[in-house]
Amino acid sequence: MKNKKEFFEEFFSKYGSLIEKSHYEKVSKNKKKKKKYVNEKISLIILNIIFIYIIYTNQINTIYKICITSLFCLFALGLSIVNLRIVNNLNKDSCYIINALIYDMILNFLSNKDFCFEIATEISESDFNRMNLFNMNYLKYTGSNLTAANYKNKKFVMCDVWLYDLVEMIKTDSYYSKYDNTLYITNYHYHDRINIFKGLYYETTINRENNKYIYMIPNNLNDKFIQKNIYHYISYSGTKIELENLEFSERYSVFSFDEIKSRYILSLTLMEKINRLDKLITNKKYFVFKPDGRVGIFIDEFQLDDIFNRKFNINKKISKEHLYNIYITVNKLFDISQILEDFNPYS
Repeated sequence: MKNKKEFFEEFFSKYGSLIEKSHYEKVSKNKKKKKKYVNEKISLIILNIIFIYIIYTNQINTIYKICITSLFCLFALGLSIVNLRIVNNLNKDSCYIINALIYDMILNFLSNKDFCFEIATEISESDFNRMNLFNMNYLKYTGSNLTAANYKNKKFVMCDVWLYDLVEMIKTDSYYSKYDNTLYITNYHYHDRINIFKGLYYETTINRENNKYIYMIPNNLNDKFIQKNIYHYISYSGTKIELENLEFSERYSVFSFDEIKSRYILSLTLMEKINRLDKLITNKKYFVFKPDGRVGIFIDEFQLDDIFNRKFNINKKISKEHLYNIYITVNKLFDISQILEDFNPYS
């Protein structure tokens, strides 16, 4: 059986030249845009030099000449800073587009063309909310990068998700008036955004059905700070169930109204698989097992946007190492659906 390195080499041989071509086309477009910015900058500077030359060849006050020259220098400096920012943003946007293209090609390779990727689309709020983990009555919901794929005859869906609440806050300000010797106090009302979850929502299935929802909540929610800021927004239900796997129990608390089914679903084998998944992707996770066999995994502080925002020198050839790092990250996400398979020995 091929290892990941060999699969990557197969991917590189198939898509490497296409990625290189797309990168070259993007760099060519960037050069044209940069040339346009530089030409505009040079034209403005030439006009200002002509203007200053006219001033200096006429009998005008020396102080006035110095002021005009200083203003010109400030203008040239400001123009350079603006131009640099435009170029940096152009490079950043180009890296994002190329990385998203690489991601799209990896999806195509790993799923054998059976996939869907919509960069500006989110999973619907109703579909997201069917896991009943977060109290959506209090939260604002937004998402992007909806991806649905088939891997080794197993379908899964993932999407970047951002949940936050706008909480009204009061800021007190005061000032002393010498006019009437009075201290005035003013209260300003404003909304502060509290991030509850910003990460990846991942949905797959297992081949065991249960009767009630099963929730796996990270144990660090016992932290007082987290309780104050997040606990209020999580709406899981059930009684706490003690399980046999010590390593598992140290990281997760399990809640459900059906203890017998919960123990059946969270078998020692499946708990070991989740332990393996936690080693594969170490970010904090919430798990929800629905009665219909679906599993929702909420991976905190990890998004597909993190992949797209990876930096590389857009003006140089994309390194094979950069492609490999993206490939490995995406492959980990594909592996999640296989790890949770009850009888699949895939590793």
